[in-house]
Amino acid sequence: MKLLNQIERLLCVILLAAIVGLVFMAAIMRTFGVPVIWSVDVAQMLFAWLAMLAADQTFKHSEHAAVDIITRRLQPRAQQAFSNLFDILMISVLGLLLWFGIVLFGANPDRTLGSTSISYQWVTLAVPVGAALMIITLLQRLLSRHRISQGQAGL
Repeated sequence: MKLLNQIERLLCVILLAAIVGLVFMAAIMRTFGVPVIWSVDVAQMLFAWLAMLAADQTFKHSEHAAVDIITRRLQPRAQQAFSNLFDILMISVLGLLLWFGIVLFGANPDRTLGSTSISYQWVTLAVPVGAALMIITLLQRLLSRHRISQGQAGL
């Protein structure tokens, strides 16, 4: 799983650099009166993928915004139970996102991305792939928490 994390992180860096490069190139070319029509469409597609992959990276490193005013006052065991409940709720929501992302992917077979000939399915595919990656991350976190609590219970 470490390899998957490294690949995912590298993809985020590459996607962000590509987006910045495309938008910068489009701005420069437009300044010279030679607009690159497809660049914004491709940048938007790359942004959809970046958003989903970066969301998984955020989950992996627990860097998402959290409101812990109440939970930090709880006992450690209650904090763990609350975290588990939150993760299970997130898995449920992401399961719906995965399902409807697959439906959306199948609903647009002939649509193209703006002025390009790229299939719009490449954009919609980011949703189920990202949701699946986040579900895997949350399941790993739940399993890790469970193993830690079992180890502490055995002491």
